[in-house]
Amino acid sequence: MSRRRAGRRLTYAAVACGVALVAAGAGATAFRTGHPSTPPASARAVLQLRSALNVFYLPRYSAPAGAPLAPEYHVVLRAPQRTVRKADISFDLSAFKGKADIYGVHKGYGCVRSGFQVNCALGDIKGGEGADFLPFYVKPKPDTAPGPAGTVTMTVRGANAPTIRHTTQVIVGSPYLTSRQGYRRLTGIRPGGPVSITPAFGNKGDTGVTGGVTLMLNTTEATLPLRYRNCRYDKAVGATRAQCDLPGPLPAGAAFETVGPVTAVADRTAKSGILGYSLRRTVDLDHLSRLPASAPRGTGEPLRLRPVDGGAFTGILARRSESAGASVEFDSTRKYDVEAVGFTIEGRVGQVVDTQVPYPRGYGWGAAGGYDNLWVTLPEGVSLVEVAPESHSGDFLYCREGPRKDGPVACPGPEAGGTLIRVRIDRRVEGARGSVTAPSDRSADPDQSNNTAPVAVRCLP
Repeated sequence: MSRRRAGRRLTYAAVACGVALVAAGAGATAFRTGHPSTPPASARAVLQLRSALNVFYLPRYSAPAGAPLAPEYHVVLRAPQRTVRKADISFDLSAFKGKADIYGVHKGYGCVRSGFQVNCALGDIKGGEGADFLPFYVKPKPDTAPGPAGTVTMTVRGANAPTIRHTTQVIVGSPYLTSRQGYRRLTGIRPGGPVSITPAFGNKGDTGVTGGVTLMLNTTEATLPLRYRNCRYDKAVGATRAQCDLPGPLPAGAAFETVGPVTAVADRTAKSGILGYSLRRTVDLDHLSRLPASAPRGTGEPLRLRPVDGGAFTGILARRSESAGASVEFDSTRKYDVEAVGFTIEGRVGQVVDTQVPYPRGYGWGAAGGYDNLWVTLPEGVSLVEVAPESHSGDFLYCREGPRKDGPVACPGPEAGGTLIRVRIDRRVEGARGSVTAPSDRSADPDQSNNTAPVAVRCLP
């Protein structure tokens, strides 16, 4: 797996509608006066920093393995309304001097390097759009002492927008977040019945996580009861996500599991589903993962941990300091039936937008004969924009052109993050409709009537 793909995170910087406006880096981002020729407040735009690291763990060089992969300094900016003119972003990377080499600056975003300074001339950022990129890469040098190493300072400017400054603490040394693995598929789960997993995680790195860790719970075709009072849930009824902040620390060499399993309730219409968890550093939860402070809380006992032997736990080498997790899949006692889920593309004429392609219900090995593509026929007036895998970050994969240029678009089947389709709304066509089809094995799924669902387009004014 390539380094870029392994470090990807889902972002919606290019989406023009339906994104909550959240400032990243709480406590680290200050808004100050912009360029000297600051326009009147009524004419000023706003540029938001949606995502940037608050702590950068620089792994220690170890012979003979050499320099391990360092975290990716991923930046997401967004102009929610007005166009931001002549946006630029600069990085003071002096904290890496003598400790790491800077390389691979992103020329596509106008980035150039001079010593330990990187400057990126982004140009104009239209209202409703943004920038989502990796401005540079870092390679650790040998013989670097562990511990705090200073800060990276990022400054974002626009000719008609306030300046943003963000600082990232640099620490030499790295946690290596791990979790208990082992593929599990539960069968015979009755609709409305319990599905359980016992989250277990550890730290095999040389540096502890002092800012606390967060356990994120997620379900597909199942819901989470509001059980734990130290967890926030995405809904008061029918929750499918939960954020459980654990104060830490998570020392190097330590491992824990929850006291008892976490249990979800399978949907009464579920044919198959997933219950999973991921462990993240609390300080760097991104804006798409974090639940608001106002989210509903559980009403029962807190989610507690107990120490365990984590010697067999494993993690993701390319993202060693960032996350780990595991999941269980389940099949219910309902007859297996793949059902496509339709969706709507929204945006203005002439705009390029990203839209999530929902996974079909009941999709999996049994009915589909293995993971396969979904096939999307775009509505009239909408065209595909190809996205090269190496050109973006995120766990999501993008749809690509199918075997026939004038035929359906091929969208990857179930993957770790999900599937996006990037399109251009070329013109308004009243009543335009497309479709999404989920192929399945007729011998396992004899009802093919619901394998195709509509794809609509809604042109915004």
